[in-house]
Amino acid sequence: MAMSLLNIDKREAILNATLELLSCCGFHGFSIKQLAAKANVATGTVYLYFEDRDTLIRELHRTIMQRFAKAIFTDHDPHQNLASQHHRLCCNLWHFLIENPTILLSKVQFDHLPPDVLRSHRDEAWSLLQPLTALFEVGRVQGTIKNLPDDVLAGLSFEPLVYLARQHAIGVIEIEPDNLHELVHASWDAIAKRQSVAEEIL
Repeated sequence: MAMSLLNIDKREAILNATLELLSCCGFHGFSIKQLAAKANVATGTVYLYFEDRDTLIRELHRTIMQRFAKAIFTDHDPHQNLASQHHRLCCNLWHFLIENPTILLSKVQFDHLPPDVLRSHRDEAWSLLQPLTALFEVGRVQGTIKNLPDDVLAGLSFEPLVYLARQHAIGVIEIEPDNLHELVHASWDAIAKRQSVAEEIL
């Protein structure tokens, strides 16, 4: 039987409260009792929807990835050239991060989970990112993109944007809107296949 709207609201309230606490306190910086209070539900209600803290974190990660995938693939057109596709994805990524600071600030917490949990999250995340894997594969076949694994290409291309967005969000640096396209171009340059300096010298 599908959950009632009230149940869905409570579940969502718990997830939202977890995200807020995670972004400012870290995984071990809050108790389930504190979480329940922030979500405005009874402590027992948390366990009604989530078996334990690990299950809660796993479901939160899944929810974040679903929102993330929906956002970055907005207006994605696989018929455009690869650089244009990549540009759209990067701009969407940037705006998503800036508009969702709790998600941005909680990312570092997810990055420090145990390796087995990270591997599980990785597999689930890539299952939601098929348009990106397709872009990388076409680029490798065409010789447009470096012949590197998807994880490496994503790390070279998107992780610097995530880092800069976080530094911007916490006030360490300021990224002007006019600079975004230059950042995206640099992101593309990191994965685009070009003749290396060594080859040019030879």
